[in-house]
Formats: sequence, C-alpha cells, structure tokens
Amino acid sequence: MLEDIAIENLISKDYPNAGEILESTTQEVLDELIKILPKLRVSEHEKALLYASTRFQGRGYTTNTARYEILGQAISEVMIKHKEEILNRQKTSDLVPLARTIVGLMINQLGQPSDEDKRRMEYDAERQTNGDQYEPDGSKQNRRNLIKGINGTKNGTKKFTAPHSDIEFISEIIDQASIIGRRLRTVLKRNNAMEFGGRFRSGKILPKRLIRMQVLKDRRAFAKRVVKSNQSYSFALTCDVSGSMFGNRTNTPASNSMSSMFMVAEALRTANIPRSLGVFGEEAITISAMGRTAVSWDQIAEDRSIRMAGQGCTNIELGMDKCIEELNKTKAERKVMIVLTDGAGSDEDVRNSHEIAKKQNIECIGITVGQSSQGTLGRVFGDKNNIMLANPKDIGPAFIGILKKTVTVSEKQ
Repeated sequence: MLEDIAIENLISKDYPNAGEILESTTQEVLDELIKILPKLRVSEHEKALLYASTRFQGRGYTTNTARYEILGQAISEVMIKHKEEILNRQKTSDLVPLARTIVGLMINQLGQPSDEDKRRMEYDAERQTNGDQYEPDGSKQNRRNLIKGINGTKNGTKKFTAPHSDIEFISEIIDQASIIGRRLRTVLKRNNAMEFGGRFRSGKILPKRLIRMQVLKDRRAFAKRVVKSNQSYSFALTCDVSGSMFGNRTNTPASNSMSSMFMVAEALRTANIPRSLGVFGEEAITISAMGRTAVSWDQIAEDRSIRMAGQGCTNIELGMDKCIEELNKTKAERKVMIVLTDGAGSDEDVRNSHEIAKKQNIECIGITVGQSSQGTLGRVFGDKNNIMLANPKDIGPAFIGILKKTVTVSEKQ
C-alpha cells in the first residue's frame, strides 16, 4: 500500500498533466472503494489498510464506527506524520520501518490473521510477484477479477467451507489461466467475424460493377458472398475424486486435476465460453453449473463437495451424466465433455452414457492418469479421444492441449 502511494506520486510528476489526470479519477475511485469495503470478503487487516489509504488522501468518514474503520483511522494518522517520507522515498526499502510499525499496530488491535486469510494473502502476493497486475489487458480489471475469483461471487456474499486438506493449490498450473484465456478469446473473435465465402472469382459480376472495371480499372469487381462462421463452444469438466486420487505425497493426482480444472475454468471465463465443473466418486456432484461467472478456489476444492461425492469407488458414468445434463442447457454448436480419472469403471455403463452423449452431438474427451493400459475411457472413447498420462504433473499441459486443439480457427476461413 505504501509503495503504491509512493509510485503514484512519482508518476504524477512524469508529465505536465499527469497529476491532474490522476487527481480527477482518485476521488471517484476512493469513494467507490468506501462503498464496497463492507461487502468485501477480505480480512479485517486488509480492510483496515484500504480504509487507511482513503483517509490518508482525505476521503472516508469523519465518524468511524466499524472496527476496520477505527483501526484504519489510526493507521492513517501514523501515515500522515510520515507523509513526506512516503511520497518522496528514494527506494522501497526506505518504507520498511514504517510498514513494520503499521503491522505491529494491526496485530496489536486485531491479532494474527487466520490461516484462511493468510492463504489468500499468499496467493495474492504470488500473483503480484509473477507480474500479473502489469499485464496489458488492464491491471485494475485483473485485480477485480482476482478478488471475485477468490471470494466465489461478484458481490462476495456466498461462502464455502474450507478446501480439502489433501488438495494442494499448484500455482504453476493456475497462473497460465489468463494467457490461455486470451489466446482462446483471440481465436473466437476471429471465428465470429464476417468472412468472405468461396474463392476470389466465385462471385457474380453485377452490372454496376462493369462501370468500375471500365472507368477505374478495378480488377476486384466480383461480388462476394459474406458468411459468418459463428462457431460457439461450451465445456463440461468432471474429475475423479475417489480414494486412489489422493495419497500421502505431494503433487497428488487430485491436486493436479483440481488445480487444472480451476485453470481451465478461469481461461474459459476469460474467453467468455460457458462451462460447468463437477467431481465424481461414488456419486457425481456439480461444483459450478453451466455459465460464465467466476469460480473460486474454495469452491473448486471444497471439502464438503468431495465428501458428498464419496471416495469408495469410481462411477465414471455418473460424472458423464451430469456433464450431459449441463451441456444440454446450452445451444452451442460444439459441446465438449472432458472426463479425468485414474481408475477403471464399468465399461458397459460408461459406454451407455457415451452413446447418449454422441446422439446429442457431444464430443467426449478422456484423460487417464497412471494406468499402464488404456483403461475404461480408452476402451470406450477410443485411443484418439483418450489421453494417457503416466505422471500427474502432466495433467495441466493435457488440459491446455485439449483447449488449443478444440477451440481452433474456423475451417470456413
């Protein structure tokens, strides 16, 4: 927070009117922040810092009632005493003593953050370290999307239970979401553009075009048929959470599959493609219904959903049936189902679900982890539609490969 204030002050001096531009938007942004602060599902520590930054710049309430407002007011008073030190710091490390004073004040008033709050802060810090906030598609929008993704819903009101203790958050996989999403979005924009159909000389020569040929010497006077490719997509993902997907080791198939599912969900949301997410074991559970809204990590790896699915056996067909049900809610031209498992189910039951999917023009793609042979999905889907993986670490790249192969440039181009 201190560094952001310092950098904004430095930027305001870069150009003659830079300060005026920043000042014209600062009040509006801070007023909006004051309005949404009570609804944000972030820790009291973070709320206090955000409120302190608004009070430091002269916004906020004259009478503070909420706990974070009272603490934020106290922090802002400390900051105002060191205003020159903040605005004109020579290097970032010059702000560390002041930061330690503020941290001590927060811990004294609020105590240590909870484990859940610490996890969110670590995730946020890691995203900043990787440079996500400086991506060209708009740092402020990325920040808002990140907050919405962590908190589960746009208004931050829906709450989920803690993630399953054996599921690890693998940032190397999840950090690829924005890159893959932008690539898919570029392909879709091109597919949905207006295109000329047929070869160059396949159109008719209209009478009025003959004048252009004679007078302007126009050699491209042929009329062209305009078509719209309009290739639309929807995806349904379901992952195995039976007991064999977990273990006493790190980087389990469950951790890789759930992190990959989160990555795919974010990538498809960026590309504005509807998708549904689910898990299966003894039963099939829909984690997120078909749509384009942000899904949080808490929702993906929620302990309650995995417990409800059960870990005693692997009923692949139940997961497929849920995917079919969700895909039938859309009118997309291409409907794709992705099933991930490390076990073998009932070939007959899976084959029946596969036949139902084919009749409804749903493409079925399988990912089988850790099997020496092709497994149930390989026997039912076929080798071309089933990806065999020996190492769980390859699950993320496999999902990315499926997205790149499926969402391709229209054949009409």
